[in-house]
Amino acid sequence: MVVMGHIDHGKTSLLLAIRKLKVPSGKPGGAITQHVGAYEIEKDGRKITFIDTPGHEAFSLMRSRGAKVADLAVLVVASDEGVKQQTKEAITHIKQAQIPFVVALNKIDKPSSDPQRVMREVAKEDVLTESMGGKVPAVSLSAATGKGIEELLEIIFLVAEMENLQTNLEDSAKGVVIESFLDAKRGATATLILSQGRLKPRQIVGTESTFGKVKSLQDFQGKTLKEAQPSQPVLVLGFETPPNVGDQIRVFASIEEAKAGLRATLEKAKKVQIARTIQESEEKQLNLVLKADALGSLEAVEEVLKNLPQEKVGLKILRSEVGQISETDVKLASHTKAVILAFRVKENATAKALLQRTKAKVLRFDVIYDLVEEVRKLMEKTLKPEIVKVTLGKMKVLVVFTTEKNRQIVGGRITEGQVKKGAQLEVLSREKELKGKGKIINLQKNKKDIAQASKGEEVGILYEGQGTIEVGDILAIYVEERTKAEL
Repeated sequence: MVVMGHIDHGKTSLLLAIRKLKVPSGKPGGAITQHVGAYEIEKDGRKITFIDTPGHEAFSLMRSRGAKVADLAVLVVASDEGVKQQTKEAITHIKQAQIPFVVALNKIDKPSSDPQRVMREVAKEDVLTESMGGKVPAVSLSAATGKGIEELLEIIFLVAEMENLQTNLEDSAKGVVIESFLDAKRGATATLILSQGRLKPRQIVGTESTFGKVKSLQDFQGKTLKEAQPSQPVLVLGFETPPNVGDQIRVFASIEEAKAGLRATLEKAKKVQIARTIQESEEKQLNLVLKADALGSLEAVEEVLKNLPQEKVGLKILRSEVGQISETDVKLASHTKAVILAFRVKENATAKALLQRTKAKVLRFDVIYDLVEEVRKLMEKTLKPEIVKVTLGKMKVLVVFTTEKNRQIVGGRITEGQVKKGAQLEVLSREKELKGKGKIINLQKNKKDIAQASKGEEVGILYEGQGTIEVGDILAIYVEERTKAEL
């Protein structure tokens, strides 16, 4: 069961309420759940595994993978706020995964709660709840007070029974990685959800990115298991390196067989990388080295960076890994003038010493919003200021007093906006064709110098520039302003 919805609409709080734990105090906007967590609960001898996916839009990749490993979904919508951007994203992922789901209208304890209005908003996203004449069950509840939680669980069990979900325990074990990280004491670990078969200690397992021998299996509470079964969240120890989130896991007969499968996958990835390098752009580029505390975070950061505008400045990720900043990372950054982005990790002792001797730049972050904003600023710093043309007004030429080489004195009436001394202008014919460009050297009214004049006033100007001004021409007055370049 995957729990999906908009940020701060109460997904994690709902899970905690289901597990009969205290609801956490308010989380700061950026300090949201940033690792997919899986929890198993039991009610009346029946079990449900919930997958909690982060609510921020940066984690849509993780959410989509969460939906793919789930049999059912709970779409959490705050009844006091209604449908938001991540709500729409979640609905899209659920529909693409083609799994049944239940709408949980949370926060009914709030004074501004309006479940009926929210269900109408949900209906606009082509999700018709039962009360709106559709087939999607909806439950009004409060994770804060616990009201409606029992009803939600009963509906989930009912939907599961109607789907007649089954699996074969005798098949070879297969599953999906929903989170992985590098533990300083235990090494590479991964949280899996099995889709079939049983997984046991000492079995050889492999994914598209790594392999290993199962050293230990633990449930979400840290208890050691003799075997893992389908739909049960299990922490696996024994991988050579942390597998990628979303990797398919399967059992091999031997380490050699697992290595062979991995070599084939890596060879394919290497060819793709070489092709990508050959096609590198010659445009302005910002080199990055990414280090994060977990693969889920790493992929989320990559996804957000990929979505930054790169028409003017390209982003090149030279290295993207889980774990502490190493000496190799610092050397790479120093030689390529790359910036090291450290997401919830620090440097090891060797790297720390090397950083003091080099010009390598390290930026540390705990919140992904801050990381994105800083990268955007770094990209904009590589751009030259942009020249923006700001229109001031227009003037119709009524008389030409003198004409010299590249200089004229003309008089006319301001028909739009303003005319300012020092401003630039374009000379347009009666047919609105461009005849020349120049600058207003001086501006007079009634033979007195002035700084500016407005619509309706008649003035004389000293023009310097290209082209010849004639009676009947229109002078388009403007200034050029230097503005900070944006992506």
